[in-house]
Amino acid sequence: MMRIRLNLECPKCGGSLFLEEDSNRVGIICGRCGLRVSWKLRDAARRALRNIDGSLLFDWNSVIDELYLELAVNTQ
Repeated sequence: MMRIRLNLECPKCGGSLFLEEDSNRVGIICGRCGLRVSWKLRDAARRALRNIDGSLLFDWNSVIDELYLELAVNTQ
């Protein structure tokens, strides 16, 4: 499993958020309160592909942004 600390704070408790990826899923988890959201890796990869001027680019930032938005919505 890969785990990377993000420069984002948990919308629920203000704790540090981590991007976690294993062979099946990618997600964001709070190290303090355990709040989490995840997607199947295939779905995340599909959302990350961008066609710009005929070239396919893999944009992880968009995946992180969408996961964070889903995490924030789940706290309400």
